[in-house]
Amino acid sequence: MVTSGPLIPGINEFDGPRRRVPRIVLWLLAAVIVLGALVGAAGLVGGVGPLRSLGLVTEDLQPVAYRPTTSEQAIQVAVALPPRGLCPDEQIQVVAFERGARVEIQAQVQRSRTSDCPVTGIAGDQTWVDVALASPLGDRTVIRTGDRQPLPRQSG
Repeated sequence: MVTSGPLIPGINEFDGPRRRVPRIVLWLLAAVIVLGALVGAAGLVGGVGPLRSLGLVTEDLQPVAYRPTTSEQAIQVAVALPPRGLCPDEQIQVVAFERGARVEIQAQVQRSRTSDCPVTGIAGDQTWVDVALASPLGDRTVIRTGDRQPLPRQSG
């Protein structure tokens, strides 16, 4: 006698065990998410790690003058310090964009969002920063990118 139903009553022939994601995969996924959140928080709050730039603030500075150097492909640019001064670990970055008969100068400083440090310099002071040029300065005009005003040339 041949039965027409399933071999075991209540279970269909094609029912198989359910495939579930192993617990170790879920734990590893949770660990990666938590680690990512910690790295992001460290970059934002502490200014450390691969996401350090999230914790930095860029502040534009005002170039006020320039002077030639002994090298024809370098100048020094005087930059006014910000009103709050500078922290000892902050670096002023001056970039020169050479466009035909003019050299445009842009100055910035990056600082941490959360740092409180003893500042150096007083508001209104200036500091000189070396800037490399791709070609000799010659008689090209040096201007600020912010307001397109020419910078005065100082000797020394």
